[in-house]
Parts: sequence; C-alpha cells; structure tokens
Amino acid sequence: MIETLQPQSRLAYEEFLSGDSGANYCHDPAWLDVFREGYGKAGFILCWKDPRSGKVLGAAPACLLSGILFGRNLVCLPYLDYGGIVAGDPLVQNELRAELLSRALARKTGLELRCSQPLAGLPSVPNIKVAMTLPLSVDGADAYWKSLDAKVRNQVRKAEKSAVSISWGREENLDEFYRVFCVNMRDLGSPVHSKFFLAAVLRHFPGAQIGVARRAGRCIGGLFRILWRDTLAIPWASTLKEERVHCPNNALYWESIRFAYERKCLQVDFGRSSKEEGTYRFKKQWLAEESPLHWYQFDSRGQAQSAVRHAASGKLGMMKTLWTRLPLPLANFVGPLLRGGISA
Repeated sequence: MIETLQPQSRLAYEEFLSGDSGANYCHDPAWLDVFREGYGKAGFILCWKDPRSGKVLGAAPACLLSGILFGRNLVCLPYLDYGGIVAGDPLVQNELRAELLSRALARKTGLELRCSQPLAGLPSVPNIKVAMTLPLSVDGADAYWKSLDAKVRNQVRKAEKSAVSISWGREENLDEFYRVFCVNMRDLGSPVHSKFFLAAVLRHFPGAQIGVARRAGRCIGGLFRILWRDTLAIPWASTLKEERVHCPNNALYWESIRFAYERKCLQVDFGRSSKEEGTYRFKKQWLAEESPLHWYQFDSRGQAQSAVRHAASGKLGMMKTLWTRLPLPLANFVGPLLRGGISA
C-alpha cells in the first residue's frame, strides 16, 4: 500500500530510516522543509506500508522542479547526490517507481531517480559521477593520520604554519562562508545556491555546522558539514583560489574527519565527484573509496534514458565560460534565481 507521508506517520517513517541500511541523510524528511523555504519547491515522500502491521517498508522522496532553462522534472531528489527509492524488497521498489512514473506522466514531466544502490528491474546506466566515501576504521584518528600519504599530512601542517585558523559554528558563520562560496561557484561557472537555502539547512538539521578558515583575520575558505546518525556528510566546501597555497581546504577536511572519529561515526560522505577530476583526486588522497551512483532518467513519455544526462554537460555547460566572466554582484544576483530550477 502506497501513501504520501503525513505528519502523523512521520515516526513510522523515521523508524524505517533507522532500520534500513540503504537509507542516508538525503532521505531525511527535513529536506522537504528546506526545499520549500529555500526555493519555494513542493515535495512529497511516498511510503510503502505493510497493510497488516502499518510498518513502512519502502520510501521515495521527490520534488517537482521547474525553471526557465531546464523545464519541468520530478526529481528524487534534487540538489543532493542520493535520496532516491529506498527499499529492500524488489517488489516494493518496482511499485514505488511505478507510482513516481505515474505522477510524473500526470504532470507531463520527466523523472529522475538518484539512488545510491541499483534498482531491481532496471539496467545499469553509465554515469561519470561517483560517490566518494571514507569508511572510518576502529583503530581511531591517530592510526588514520599515520596511514595518510606524507604529502597530505604536510599540507595540513602547512595550513598551521601559514597561521590558518579554523572555527566552527552555525548561523554566525554563514555570511563569511557564503561570500567565499559565491566567489568559488562563479569561478567554476556555476550558479550559486541561495543563502536562504543554506540557512534553511541549518534550521532543519541540528547536526549541521559551518567551518570557516581564516588567515590574517580574513575568511579564505569554508566547509558545510552535516552530522546525521553514524555519518558525517560534507555537501559543500569552497576556498579562495589565491589562498589555496596555504591549504585551508586540507585543514578543514582534516578537522572534519577528526570530528567524525570523535563522534564515533562509521563513515564520512564526501559527496559526488567526476572520475579523475580535481575534486575526485583531492578526496582520493584522504583514502576515500568510490562507488557507482545509480541514477535513472525517464522522459515525459515515461521512456527510460540509456545514459545519464548531467546539467553541467547541457545548457549549463554551454554557459559555463560566460558565467565565469560575469561581475560577481551580477552572478550573485542571478545565480540563486536560476539555481532552484537546476537539479544538480
């Protein structure tokens, strides 16, 4: 039996997330509040319930996106790497997928499923993006530190020698982080997330924190992390290009990994990267392990696509060079207006 999650069923849904090994922080129902407050986007969570016990045995959160450049799509889930269908039973997976497709067809939109595990009955679809995750060993932070390459350890020490200081907070660090984040995203050629979106994440995730790296009293880098059960996720991080010689990013990541060990986490989720690109190699040096991302896309007629199409290789990719040349104030004004309609 499939139903849309209602407030009175939230406890049953939370219990399901606690007991399902495929669930992750992207399945937290708080994201629907974040999407609504940050971008005015409506979302819902489909729950498959056992008709006898009433227990939730599968779920699929989704959000409808619409924008000038990228049209309308039902995405499960946008802005995040995962958050797709989660269910151990293949029959439950198939029923949830059929219901999502039915809702997408009724809205005359495409459907995108972003899963961390393959779905039953669907062929594997090539994807240049991979998930990067660091399993934390029982030996502790000291043993992990010694296992790192000497170059990585030296980069962390270089940040210390360059008098880079790290401080952690929440809303009080948002403005400094966001200024660096805006510069970095413009330089990458990508519209920046709205500050309202990031503020909503802080409001709805008690385990969210922002670390800022300062040098000579100036913020030169920042990292946004979310502690969710036994995982520390790092969805966003940025540093100023001219300050990277002082290795603020290395200091921020090392502080986060050490924090994860202190909190007895089982893993650090570094998010997605394109294979062999700069962020991929940066995460690899921390001994992160890659795993395939199982993303499935269907057009507005319900036809499955044979390859994953990424926003960065489509219209967004074509405007990348132009975006890097925009004056920062203009990019900061226009970027959030477009970003809500981009699923990436």
